[in-house]
Amino acid sequence: GLPGGAQPVARDASLEHHAPPEWVVTYVRLLRGRPLRWFFLLLWLSLTLSGASIYFPLTRILKISVEPPYGSESEAAKITYAENFPPEPVTLVALLSTNQRNAPNQTLINADAEMQLELLPPFFSYNPEGDLTAETESISLDLKKRVQPYLELVEWPADVASGQQAEAASAERGWTSARGSGVPAPPPSPAQLKPKCEFNFYSFFDMPFEVQMVAHSFLFPSKFGGQEGMIAVHLVSCYGHAIYKECVYKHEWFCEPVAELLESWADYREWRMEEFPESPVDLTFVSYPVVYEDIIMGIEWGMALSTVATILAFIVLAIMLRNIRQLGLVACNILTGIGTTLLIMYPVSYYVMDVNVCAPAMLVAVALAMSIDYSLFLLTRFNEERLDGRSITQSLEIALATQGHTIVVSGATLALCFTSMLVLPTSTITSMAAGAATAVLQSVLVSLSLTPALLLTMPRFFTADRMLGLTLDGTPFGTYRRASSGTVAQFGATIDRPTIIENPQPKKESIWAHLGRCSQRGAPVMFLFLALVMVPFAMALTRFSYVEDLTPLMQTTHPATKAFISISNIYGQDLTTPVQLLIMAPSQKAMASREWSLATCHMLQDLATKVTDRMHEEGHDYTMTTADFNGLMIFRGGCLADGLKFGVIDVMPAVHMYGMYDMVADLLSNRNQTATQVYVHCQVDLFSEVGEAWMRAVRASLPRPEVIRQPLGGHQDADSANYVPYGRWDDVEIGALHLYGMPLEQMDGAQYTLRRMPYVGLAIAAIVCIILGGSFGTALIPVRAVICIAWMLVVTFGASVMVYQLGYLEGLGIQALSPSSGQALFWISPSVAVAVLVGLGLDYDIFLMDSVMEHWQSGKDGKSAVVTSLDQAGTIISAAGIIMFLAFGALLASTTPVLNQIGFMLCVGVLLDCFVTTKVTIPCLMALVPDDANFWPLKQSATRELAIGREPSFGLEGIGQPPGFRRSLSWKWNGQGTPLG
Repeated sequence: GLPGGAQPVARDASLEHHAPPEWVVTYVRLLRGRPLRWFFLLLWLSLTLSGASIYFPLTRILKISVEPPYGSESEAAKITYAENFPPEPVTLVALLSTNQRNAPNQTLINADAEMQLELLPPFFSYNPEGDLTAETESISLDLKKRVQPYLELVEWPADVASGQQAEAASAERGWTSARGSGVPAPPPSPAQLKPKCEFNFYSFFDMPFEVQMVAHSFLFPSKFGGQEGMIAVHLVSCYGHAIYKECVYKHEWFCEPVAELLESWADYREWRMEEFPESPVDLTFVSYPVVYEDIIMGIEWGMALSTVATILAFIVLAIMLRNIRQLGLVACNILTGIGTTLLIMYPVSYYVMDVNVCAPAMLVAVALAMSIDYSLFLLTRFNEERLDGRSITQSLEIALATQGHTIVVSGATLALCFTSMLVLPTSTITSMAAGAATAVLQSVLVSLSLTPALLLTMPRFFTADRMLGLTLDGTPFGTYRRASSGTVAQFGATIDRPTIIENPQPKKESIWAHLGRCSQRGAPVMFLFLALVMVPFAMALTRFSYVEDLTPLMQTTHPATKAFISISNIYGQDLTTPVQLLIMAPSQKAMASREWSLATCHMLQDLATKVTDRMHEEGHDYTMTTADFNGLMIFRGGCLADGLKFGVIDVMPAVHMYGMYDMVADLLSNRNQTATQVYVHCQVDLFSEVGEAWMRAVRASLPRPEVIRQPLGGHQDADSANYVPYGRWDDVEIGALHLYGMPLEQMDGAQYTLRRMPYVGLAIAAIVCIILGGSFGTALIPVRAVICIAWMLVVTFGASVMVYQLGYLEGLGIQALSPSSGQALFWISPSVAVAVLVGLGLDYDIFLMDSVMEHWQSGKDGKSAVVTSLDQAGTIISAAGIIMFLAFGALLASTTPVLNQIGFMLCVGVLLDCFVTTKVTIPCLMALVPDDANFWPLKQSATRELAIGREPSFGLEGIGQPPGFRRSLSWKWNGQGTPLG
């Protein structure tokens, strides 16, 4: 008379009289009482709702960029920049390209025209005949008209004018704004009317002729024959607040005009495509706000795909649990784990560390994986005990005693593995590790508290599994009752009364047990085979290389990605990812002097020579020229203090007369005129091997002169330790020098991180040995676990190198399995994947070994215990692996390369863990060692007493308890004499 007509499963007779530990019985008894149960339910409900409510506020304080490592030179440069300069300028670029299909061999402007000197202005002319100059100028005028409304004088919000921060939200778009407060405002005075925004519009057709002479070759590069051009808008500020790259993503109220301008230009592009489908000029836009939107959309799309894959995972869960109603328990665990983790990460992002935008996606993936795994382990054991005829209370006690141990050990190990990654020097990875560790701990707590509380709150409902639970049984509307002779059970039986099982039918041995037995029989041959399989992957891993770039984070199909790459190819990385030399002058007076300008210029000219020599010494054919520096003191290799000459004509007086020099000075210098920037040009890809060598050479070649003590108090104090290192050249104090830029931050981040990864690996190995050794009380189980994990990691990362670096699967034509930019792995991918792979591998390993220990303690020999455990747990582990494969495999459908790489690594690792490590490697390695040695220093002679017909109360000696503690305990089956007796 089992629920739903299910057949009882024959279990090992030696396990029939096992009783759970006393603390488990007490815990379940307390849960059956209303106070504790309702406390858990209300607690988790309130935390989940609170976490869901702060999701969007959390996203507004996340960091999108890859942060420099702690203590690095790039971090010092970033801090210096933040202290001395406004936020990095944000530029909106319109890229104009000749449509070769509609206008073959035509140019946007005659880039080959020579300047003709005239007696009257404009002093030079060019012949646009046969070119697309009129079309290009028309686009320029249209774009400028769309910028003009944001330059008009408007009344600023009152709280902005008084210096208070706007906090009220805009009704339409959700921007934080002070307008619409309902308080009537007085008529604006002329003093209150100010430009809404400060936008600088740069177009060849909107420039004075003197500027056209200089800007012509830059805006329409001659190497592309005039078929590529650019119009740019420098977004400086709105309502007095400086625009920065992330302000649109964070929905800052003062960035609303920027978002409106981006939409306006995008609408204009769509209008042109509809009205002029045969237009000879192609138009695309790109800016960092658009790039960041591209990155965020890719991450959110990956999360959405994982959510959809969860539906397939739930189908597998339903098959394993044979009860669709219990999927509600799993869903509650997932939502609660995610919600509570978000709630914890919110104050962490405010007060502890910068949290990367990828951290929520990481913690969601980990919470999803662990919640499903832990729920599967707990509920399958609960259902097995129910099928054996035990009551709901007894089944729950045994499930908590056995699988609770698995969950606690697995969660503690995985959380410590993630915590070990906090030693890595960049918050980009440490924030993801912190979020993942928190998600694991929350998953453990939720599985061991919320799931039992819900089961005991609605026992009839969650145990009614007739027709997979698709009935009204167990509800107030259900009428189904069935009982058989000698049976006290009914469907949705009472919580305390067990089911009497008569003549249980034996279960046929599973395929996993056969596979495990075969692995044991041919253990030496199987071990050699596994070693040989690892060889080609290990050889591929020796060719591992990584790439540092922004494009792996961007969607391959997004228009912004293509425009970003096009601009980098046409105008160089000076526009997209520039490298700047920050010079902190000793004083405003010094920086304004001609001597300082000349000395700094001469220093830069000498720096080009030193970089060239250093590059040649390292074997790179690279020559740096003085023209690679552009700043207030140097342009095109010449010192501006000596004039700016085109041929024999010095145009520097005109540059000063038209205010162009002051305009550039405002862009390159800080407000106090005590610091300036020099743009440093690299002739190769900054993220290539030569590009990285160039950045290291420039940094190493900077002058390292004597330290000049500069007292902070303003008086001379020779003993003062407060000083600033000033550079000197031509007996002139230049100032402190810092090389700054996103490429340097990524280079330092990759080098610092990968340099410390071996130490992280050693820490993870130590954690595994300590946790597993202390949990199981044996010496070889943790060593064997480390060997299995190492084999899995070598094969997984070797396969990743084969796919994403060597291009072994490129012939399939699948974008997700093809090499991305740089023909290498993105440096963050393996750093993030390693902890997840180790955690999932240990999860299944611990689950299997818990079962092995349980059967070995009951009197079986080691080989039989492994086979029996595979027979009982093999299908559960396989189902868990399939579920994780579906969840992580969804990342392969993403259009973001870094998500493809991480998804591939996790899929390969999960499949290896579930179908090779647990089914083949563990039985093989345990068969190579004498039976008793696998469990040394435990002795089965003591634990064999469990197999006799006693009915122990176990205490700490029971199922799922750390056997390592048994040597110090008294063997009294009533629990007396033990530390907790």
